[in-house]
Amino acid sequence: MVADDSPVMVFDEDRRAIAGRIAAIISEVDPELDDIAADLTRLYRDSIPVYDQVDPDSIEHNTRLVLRIVVGQMRAESSHTGFRELSDLARIWADQRIPLELVAHSIQLGARRIFELIRRRAAAQQLPAALIDQMQNLTWEWATASATAVHMVLQQHAVTAATRRADFLRRLLDGNLPPALLTREAGEHRLDPARHYRVACTRWSDTAPASDLLAALRAHAATPEHPVVHTVVDNHLIALLPRYPREWSPAAPVALGPAVPLTDAHTSYRHALRILHLATRFDRHGLLDPTALGPLPLLDCAETTAEALHAKHLAPLNEHGGAATEITATVETYLDCDRRIDDTASALHLHRNTVRNRITRFGELTGLDLDHTEDLVLTWWLLKRNPPIPPTRSA
Repeated sequence: MVADDSPVMVFDEDRRAIAGRIAAIISEVDPELDDIAADLTRLYRDSIPVYDQVDPDSIEHNTRLVLRIVVGQMRAESSHTGFRELSDLARIWADQRIPLELVAHSIQLGARRIFELIRRRAAAQQLPAALIDQMQNLTWEWATASATAVHMVLQQHAVTAATRRADFLRRLLDGNLPPALLTREAGEHRLDPARHYRVACTRWSDTAPASDLLAALRAHAATPEHPVVHTVVDNHLIALLPRYPREWSPAAPVALGPAVPLTDAHTSYRHALRILHLATRFDRHGLLDPTALGPLPLLDCAETTAEALHAKHLAPLNEHGGAATEITATVETYLDCDRRIDDTASALHLHRNTVRNRITRFGELTGLDLDHTEDLVLTWWLLKRNPPIPPTRSA
């Protein structure tokens, strides 16, 4: 059973007297409540998109229930009025995917209509204006407490749904979700097992920019039928995207794996993590799919081969201590400047002849000739894989 932590209204003698006045004017079976429920149902279906897809008789029935509960609370004789019945009803609606924030709004609209009825009848009875104002204030207090009860259910439901979604996505991205179970649970999270999804990955923090990024991702990558489904895993925002978020340029790096069936989401996830790692390492930003980093993904390949080539070409260079660091930094900048001597000299504040001398010395110590294509590619690959090594002192 769900704990009853809904709001409670406390009544002293004066407030109970005002509530008694209200109870004498309107009851749960008042026929005008049916008219109010019918009017509100038409309003909801005309102005709220979700409601035009729901059976109008069901909407009117639920609206009538809310009005009955609100009026019943106003007629209660206890010194404490709770909202458990309304909270239980809100939980049922949450399971039916009726937006509870709209339900809370409808309670306030309903309360306004109820008080219009109370005011009209109170005026006909020639009740004092001050008393009518007190009745209005108490009615609004009931409406606010009722809406608060619904919002509390909304928060509870959101936490429960987020926990279930996080558990589902963890198992999916670990590759530990059997196909039959995936098909059965996908619908709960509005995922289509017949559709291909990309996994998006970016660093996460509880900050306004991160929240804005998530909102933009959800807006650009969702379809009318398929939302973005997301969670946070190990300080990373992980999201399943039903479509490519074109025309979006995030300031932070957002890595995208390839589009795959849900059964292969774990492979898209691994690609996205690898892309994000490289983007972070090489200070790349924006939307990054498997083709956005050019040759950089090659840097994560062939570890054993890289170690052997490093030992052959770069280890002899590193034996020269501080000079090795200067030569390596110069060659890296030379490659970043597309092998333009003048640009390299300007970037490093060196004379162009110094740049030439260091490039020549690099070739002598490593055996790699940057005028030869294979040596040029190998040099770029080795230096990008291995940041400059602090100089060591020669014996």
